[in-house]
Amino acid sequence: MSARQLICLAVLLPFLALTAYVLATAGLDGFYREMLQSASTVLAGVDITISLSLILLWMRSDARATGTPFAPYVAVTLAIGVAGPLMYLVHREARAARALPSAVRAA
Repeated sequence: MSARQLICLAVLLPFLALTAYVLATAGLDGFYREMLQSASTVLAGVDITISLSLILLWMRSDARATGTPFAPYVAVTLAIGVAGPLMYLVHREARAARALPSAVRAA
C-alpha cells in the first residue's frame, strides 16, 4: 500500500466514524436541521458544496484518463461528502500500483 493510500485511509476512516456517529445521534434530518440553524453553517454547507463540485469535475476527467470507475464515487460523494473523493483516491492509487509492475516489465 502506497503512502498516498495510507494518508487517504488515515483521513477517510475517522471521517466515516464521525459520520456514523452524527447520523446515529442526530439522524439525517437532524443534521440538515442543524446545518440550517445559522448563516455560518449555511455558508459552510455552500462552501463544501462548491468544493465538492469542483472535485467531482476533476474526478470525472481523471477517471476518464486513468480508466478508474467514476459513478460509484459520485454516489458516495453526493450521499456523505468527502468520503467519495477519498475512496476514489485510494482506488486510483491501487490501480496505479497494479499497473506499475506490468509497465516496468514492458519497458
